[in-house]
Amino acid sequence: MFPTVKIRLEGCDPDLLYYVFLDVVPVDDRRYRYVYNKSSWLTAGKAEPSPDTRIYLHPDSPFPGRQLASQIELDM
Repeated sequence: MFPTVKIRLEGCDPDLLYYVFLDVVPVDDRRYRYVYNKSSWLTAGKAEPSPDTRIYLHPDSPFPGRQLASQIELDM
């Protein structure tokens, strides 16, 4: 996925299991592309219809709280 999403989780109980989800919500009905030499996003036409489910479950879920507390960043 581009751009990558990195998160840090704090305050997790080390003995519990946690599922990590990402809810992807479209901001409008347009597609965007990143232009590297301008370091900016430009519209690139109309977007495809949104899928019925926008939720992305991290493939390594569930995570023990102990692991989430020791991991500096979690890549989505």
